[in-house]
Amino acid sequence: LRAVYASRLGLSSRLDPSTAKIRVTNNQITSQVASGLVKGLFPGSTDVEVFIQSSSFDSLEPAYSCNKANSLKNTITSSQTWNGHLTAAAGVYAQLDAISGIATQDTGGWHSSFDQ
Repeated sequence: LRAVYASRLGLSSRLDPSTAKIRVTNNQITSQVASGLVKGLFPGSTDVEVFIQSSSFDSLEPAYSCNKANSLKNTITSSQTWNGHLTAAAGVYAQLDAISGIATQDTGGWHSSFDQ
């Protein structure tokens, strides 16, 4: 990422906390992604402050029910197009599994969407 964006965006090797803040949800994976992103984009940064979203509101895994959203998701994820997408992505999932150690038959939903 740094090789692509640092010169284009004029990024320093250190994150300037007066110009940008890092916020994560209370889900552990967003902290892991933020850590990798900061290290990759700003390799000279240490002890970067990260703001954690309140546990009462989680934009990654909302705890509230929305019938319309649930209906749309069910329609999309049960479609032939969606299942074809997952089949076509099987090679990508296999590569990610090899790197991350996620089991192919996981129960966490890692293989049902790139968004989950």
